[in-house]
Amino acid sequence: MTTAAAVQPARIATSIKAGYGIGQIAGQLFRDTPSLLLLFFLTNVMGISPALAGTAIFIPKVVLGALFDLGIGAMSDKLAGRFPRRNWFVVAALASPVAMLGIFAVPHASAGFQVAWVMVTFSFYMAVYSSFSVPYLAMLAEMTSNPRERTELMGWKHSFGGIGLLLSSSVAPMAVSALGTDQRAHMIVMGTVGVSCLIFMLIAWRVAGRIVPVPKVAGDRAAERSALAGLASAFADRRFVILSLSAVVMTISAGIGYASFPFFVKYSMARAEPLHDLGIMAAIMGVAVIFGSPLWVMVAGRIGKVPAYVLAAAGHGLVVFVWGLVPRAPVEVAYLLSALLAVCNAGWGTIVLSLLSDCIAQARDEFGENRAGSYSAIWSAIEKAGIALGGTLIVGVLLSWFGFDSAAAKAGLPQSASAMFGILFCYSFLPGVAKVVAAGMIWKFVREPRLS
Repeated sequence: MTTAAAVQPARIATSIKAGYGIGQIAGQLFRDTPSLLLLFFLTNVMGISPALAGTAIFIPKVVLGALFDLGIGAMSDKLAGRFPRRNWFVVAALASPVAMLGIFAVPHASAGFQVAWVMVTFSFYMAVYSSFSVPYLAMLAEMTSNPRERTELMGWKHSFGGIGLLLSSSVAPMAVSALGTDQRAHMIVMGTVGVSCLIFMLIAWRVAGRIVPVPKVAGDRAAERSALAGLASAFADRRFVILSLSAVVMTISAGIGYASFPFFVKYSMARAEPLHDLGIMAAIMGVAVIFGSPLWVMVAGRIGKVPAYVLAAAGHGLVVFVWGLVPRAPVEVAYLLSALLAVCNAGWGTIVLSLLSDCIAQARDEFGENRAGSYSAIWSAIEKAGIALGGTLIVGVLLSWFGFDSAAAKAGLPQSASAMFGILFCYSFLPGVAKVVAAGMIWKFVREPRLS
């Protein structure tokens, strides 16, 4: 078998790392904008109960989203020779504006019709998202055989994710606030987001044409393998299973935090213009992620990927827990906590994807198969299902259980003491504990590869 070093350049050109990383801006917009705005929009603008709204998002996002991810992952492995992975980016790019607009174009009709509308349009949205996210992640794992280069790649990806965070979690809600916070405001902003995704995906598609992939493994059976066999082989890999279980915990807690953040800002922090203030804090987070990602690449190079991940994930949990203890502190304290939270987020987000790419490379070396599509599909499904489970179903059910009143929210009336505690529990206490648990799983069970 030809060695990777004989075919690949010693280092990937910075222009390729940067150009390909730009695609993550689109990925971040797809992941975060609806996670942040949609549940709040459906409850506070459309007047749908949290549990009903959360269920309407959860079902297509988890059930159909997982099927889309797994199907596209298997197909991208099987068809890689005839339909390169990067061509999936074009499919997703062209459909992005329609997908973004559809989920907020909820008609003023009966609650049943509104729920059906959200379920159908969100199903289409998830198909578009899968068409980009799965091949994009798979290609990242195929770009180099060097573990340190993979960490650097993930650093570039996560830095551009910080720009996506700025756009999705700062610019978008502030624009909605400036335009009036009604449905029309949401539609204008989401249409703009959709066109932005189209542009960023096409840039990544163009740059992907310059990538020199890791050489194919002699006798690779991925093209002949069925989708079910590919999934079975992934779950037989203990390293991948441990990473996946930690990702389940991490993404569910992240989803809970995203969806409950607007409620936390409005009710726990008692801010008069919650979307505007949320936008300022998200801007701070975005800048912190941009500058924090390369910092964590250096930290991982010094102390190792696993200790760096544990430090970042446990730190994230501690910061969010502390924030829940002092929600009415001066806004400057909130700005500082936002920055610390984002720096920690940059750490665990960068390192865990580098560990995933190491796992894919080890499987390729040990089992003689390129499983990038299957592993990436499962990982993408976990991320989306976790965000959906935490950010729609769990938050919706918990807020309803604690007594959050959507009718009072729509009318601008205060919430009960029980509902106020439920918001704190959802944003701070539950995610804080979960992130420490995920850090412990990685520390106990994951070993990173050594450089040869």
